[in-house]
Amino acid sequence: MHDVQGRKEHKLIILNSQNQPVGPTDDVVIDLSSFLGTLARNATHCPFDIFDWRSMATKKDLWDYTKGKYIIPEAAYHWAMVTIRDAWRRHRIRMAKKPGHIPECQFRELLKYWNSEKFKKMSETNAKNRKKLMNPHTVGKKSFALVRNKLEKDKETVSSKDIFVVTRTRKPGRSYKGSNEDTTSKIAEMEQIEKQISINGEYVDAFSSVMGPEHPGRLRLYGAGVTKTTLKKKVGNWESTLSATTDGMHEMQERMQKMEKQKKIVRQEVIADVIAQLKHARLIDPNILAALSTPSPRESTSVQGDKQGWCL
Repeated sequence: MHDVQGRKEHKLIILNSQNQPVGPTDDVVIDLSSFLGTLARNATHCPFDIFDWRSMATKKDLWDYTKGKYIIPEAAYHWAMVTIRDAWRRHRIRMAKKPGHIPECQFRELLKYWNSEKFKKMSETNAKNRKKLMNPHTVGKKSFALVRNKLEKDKETVSSKDIFVVTRTRKPGRSYKGSNEDTTSKIAEMEQIEKQISINGEYVDAFSSVMGPEHPGRLRLYGAGVTKTTLKKKVGNWESTLSATTDGMHEMQERMQKMEKQKKIVRQEVIADVIAQLKHARLIDPNILAALSTPSPRESTSVQGDKQGWCL
């Protein structure tokens, strides 16, 4: 993500109705998620001697830094924090030894935490829960929000079963670690339920019927930042997203106009300095000097307009 860190251009981010990034392109959204991952692995942005994300005091700094690299609506704040939090947790779990980018003092505190009874019990519970995960997704870096966004462009109604099938379908010719017999069996069961629904005419959620009801917290198949509460309220909507996008475009135009004015002023100052040096050294004909010193009507109008906005 060095390209993002050193990039002067600010990419515009478009949100869906759940305030998750879905545009302008898949690549931009994937780059944004990867960029947030680099922040999560940075010991300055996300100290490793903090053991509970709720105690992380740098959230505002993280968001301000992100807005310094992207034109992203405020509505995406929750999604961004959840994305950074999850990446921060994953990074700590996968550490086999002390990485070079973590200060010694932070790592010592982290070792103490790892050796505590509280962490050992939590780790044991998490390990058991991970073994129960039978149907891993196959979409790689692409978010579920991007998958859902693409399906919604092609279908009027997208069910949870549709998302499950797309995100669990294996690519032909690619090797995978585990068997997908359980996944294939569950998809077949969901399809059978949908056939029965079309006969009886009643509504049944095929996905929930096979996979069980939702648990408290994040909703399955929606991606980061979506819960039952946010889905019901539908805090985000296309109007607010469009408004935020328009505001972002206006901000970009204002920046470009300001930069253009600054370039004109600097160019004129450089020319004036060169003329002054040539005049002092008597290396320029007086007639040429007079011509160079007189701005064109267009330049004169532009400079006067610029100066009106200066604070003297």
